[in-house]
Amino acid sequence: MTVSPASDPSGRVVAGRASYLVVHNTSEVVTPDATGMRVVRYPRGAVVFRDGRVLEIGPGAELLRRHGEARPINANGRLVTPGLVDCHTHMIFAGQRAGEFQRRIRGESYAAIAASGGGIRATVAATGAAREDALEKNLAARLERWRANGCTTVEIKSGYGLTPSAEIRMLELMRGAVQRVPLRVARTALLLHALPESHAGRRDAYVEEMAAVVLPELVRRDLAGAVDVFCDPVGFKVEECRVLLARAKALGLAIRVHAEQTKRFGGAKLAAEMGALSADHLECAKEEDWRALAEAGTVGVLLPVSALTLRERLPQAKMLRASGARVAIATDFNPGSAPAQSLLECGALVARLVGLDAEEILLALTWNPAKALGLEAQVGHLTPGASGDAIAWECETLEELPYWMPAVRADTVFVRGADLALPAVERRVWP
Repeated sequence: MTVSPASDPSGRVVAGRASYLVVHNTSEVVTPDATGMRVVRYPRGAVVFRDGRVLEIGPGAELLRRHGEARPINANGRLVTPGLVDCHTHMIFAGQRAGEFQRRIRGESYAAIAASGGGIRATVAATGAAREDALEKNLAARLERWRANGCTTVEIKSGYGLTPSAEIRMLELMRGAVQRVPLRVARTALLLHALPESHAGRRDAYVEEMAAVVLPELVRRDLAGAVDVFCDPVGFKVEECRVLLARAKALGLAIRVHAEQTKRFGGAKLAAEMGALSADHLECAKEEDWRALAEAGTVGVLLPVSALTLRERLPQAKMLRASGARVAIATDFNPGSAPAQSLLECGALVARLVGLDAEEILLALTWNPAKALGLEAQVGHLTPGASGDAIAWECETLEELPYWMPAVRADTVFVRGADLALPAVERRVWP
């Protein structure tokens, strides 16, 4: 299959009426500052968007007076924040594994389920058998669901192809789906996920093929901006991951690591050592691992639904604060361990299970995951010059976001300065 490189849709103008508008009559506008070090609150504030970016943020009455030519958008007394950023999903797949979930509830182990034909390979088989147009349309529909839930930037990983050709197919289909939606999408090639049966007993050859054949193809065809690996006893060894990640960095790709999920295995220290954007999972990480991430500037990503499903413990807020590491929260959306479809509900879980407060949760859903994607200059905050991605929520205070379950709904979603309809409500697909 040959697909010529497509231009990144994340920079295009969404709608003609997006050029100049002011969102006013808010209960408050709340945003991380440009450095992501603190949260700034503007009671009855306003935000001005122009040409797809934030022009100004501040007191509502003052901004309305000074931007009289802007199209006014009445927030009706609602809370306004930056659009949420989901920095870890496995969103392109076919089928579901609800039956496996029931088996785990009854006490079967992940290893036993995998040995009987379940687990990752079950999804690989279903995905490989699915029509390409169905995979692409399903991915676009999932992205619309994320937008309706307040996410304006989403990362998508491959990983359910396993073989080199199948992984490239997944990345091509991602690019097609991205053209259907107005969200900003970060594409990640998860190239070491599980060893395919075609390479049984040939682990070194598999890693070398991914490094020598697939990585250059990703760069040549602009199929992904980052590469990920599953560094775990049930995945790949530290040295195997190091080989692939070193080659990826040499080609100018960003790197990420699934680390310390089922056992403390060295993935977090590898991520820190190699300057990865993020280390994700970390259920079995120790405080020294988190400190290493902090020193390296690598974001630690918590995936609470996966931890709950596999009955793993999450780290506690006191230790996270002491480590100095930046913490992000993501859905880890996948059909096995994390069938989670609301990032905000993941934040509500972390507030309860980890003990982060409302401002920490906001940082973990906006600026910090933007940094985990290398996008912190563009998204995750509403400072002047940032992308005009914002949400008016059906609540009045920041403290309500991690409080309500089911999660607070988005009232209006702004993407690059345009207030877009929600297809779930209006029964239409953008554009």
